[in-house]
Order: sequence, then structure tokens, then C-alpha cells
Amino acid sequence: MKSKYSSVLKVKKQGLDKAEQNLSKAKQRQAQNELAFQNASLECANFALPQNGNTQMLKQSLEMLEIARSVKERAKEKLELSQKEVLHYQTLYKRASLDYEKIKYLQSEEFKAMQKRLKKEEEKFLDEIAISRHFYGAKDE
Repeated sequence: MKSKYSSVLKVKKQGLDKAEQNLSKAKQRQAQNELAFQNASLECANFALPQNGNTQMLKQSLEMLEIARSVKERAKEKLELSQKEVLHYQTLYKRASLDYEKIKYLQSEEFKAMQKRLKKEEEKFLDEIAISRHFYGAKDE
């Protein structure tokens, strides 16, 4: 049975699916950014300055350490941004889910009302048949 909410429900379901898909992608990006941050942190922590050698080697090592720190900082920024993105998509998903459930509830209430109305009409029809049989059937006897 189709109701006036069927098309709206279909659109809301598509919106819910899209929100779920976006949330899934955002969580995947967050996991990748967490891994990148962990790798950058490990690389930065494992970097050792040379204990002996010329100043040129020390200067290169310091530059490499600075590059490693900047990579770690960028990875941290990306991680924070992806966490905010996940929160945003979670909010959108919750909103889409709530909208979908509202329309679904309205549709179920409409179906209940429709069933109730049809049941009353059926009872009324059966009563009319019983009455007509009673009166017309009594003449035959």
C-alpha cells in the first residue's frame, strides 16, 4: 500500500544512506590520519642526533629533525581536522536518522488509521449484508 509519506520516506532513506556513507568515509580518513600521526611521531622519536662528526652533519641532522617535527605537526593538524569532520558527519547522520524515523512513524500511523477505516467499512458492509439477508431472507420462509 502506498501512502502520502512513501515518496518522502524514500528520499529520507536515500539521505540517511548518503549520510552513513559520508560518515564511513570520514572514519576511514580519520583512521588513516591516526596511522600517519603515529608513524610521524615514531619517526620523530627515533631520530637521533649524531654524537660526533663535523658541523655539516650536525646541521643536516638538525634540519632533518625539524622536517620530521613539521611532518608530525601537519599530521596532528590533519588528525584533529578529521576528528572534527567525523563529529560533523555523526551529527548529520543522527539528524538524517531522526528525520527518517519521524517519517517512518508517520507512515505507520497512517497505515494504522487506514486499516482501522477499512475495518470499519468492512464491518459496516457486513452489517448491511446481514440486515438485508435478515429482511429478504425472512420473506422467503
